[in-house]
Amino acid sequence: MGSRPSIASVVASMDAYSAKYIGRVAAQKAANDIQQLPHMLRDLFLAFYQSTNRQPERVIYYRDGVSEGRFYDILQTEMRALRKTFKMLSDDYNPPVTFVVVNKRHHMRAFRINPRDADRKGNVVPGTVLDTDVVSPHRFDFFLYGHSAIQGTSVPCHYTVLHDENRMTADELQRLTYHLGYTFVRCTRSVSFATPAYYAHLAAGRARFFLYEGSSDTASMSTNLSSSSNFDFAGVHKNMLDCMFYV
Repeated sequence: MGSRPSIASVVASMDAYSAKYIGRVAAQKAANDIQQLPHMLRDLFLAFYQSTNRQPERVIYYRDGVSEGRFYDILQTEMRALRKTFKMLSDDYNPPVTFVVVNKRHHMRAFRINPRDADRKGNVVPGTVLDTDVVSPHRFDFFLYGHSAIQGTSVPCHYTVLHDENRMTADELQRLTYHLGYTFVRCTRSVSFATPAYYAHLAAGRARFFLYEGSSDTASMSTNLSSSSNFDFAGVHKNMLDCMFYV
């Protein structure tokens, strides 16, 4: 029996308000790299053009699921994929890219010295940014409290900026990231981390239900699954591709 494949997902906003998103998912052999990334991105860029009648002037790329030891491997691999995508669209199309890694799995917690500055549950108020003392002295990273916890202690999200061709100031990127948390359609409040990364996580989770164990002589429906894999990937129906099916 072959090992269970992993699911890769990419989502992109389709309007000027970052309110509508569509996504692409793919099954692949277990790996951190998104093996079909150029083709998935190309579909999303074309969908953006069809929705707005213009190409994106700049790209803000939030990447989840990367360990610190693989930061620069993933950066180089996926920046090449982005450049390849731009060339697939047009030879003279090369928008600036800001590449941000999103990390929710850490043990950093902060508490207000003065209880009057905390929220009703004693947690740090949403919008609080920690970008000195507790961050790396060698790169641009910050902790952002994106939401107010309903129960327990609020946990900040850790963002690491690996590449920034848009030359955004720290305040601009932190404000954008925080405000994106209010565009999540399931919630009337802000969520704990940037909505694009949240949607990609949900899309991958939903796509796992499209992966099923087949017979060994059944051809896989995903070209990225090895011939020894005992799993088939049904994929998303074409009528749902450009909907937010994952929410």
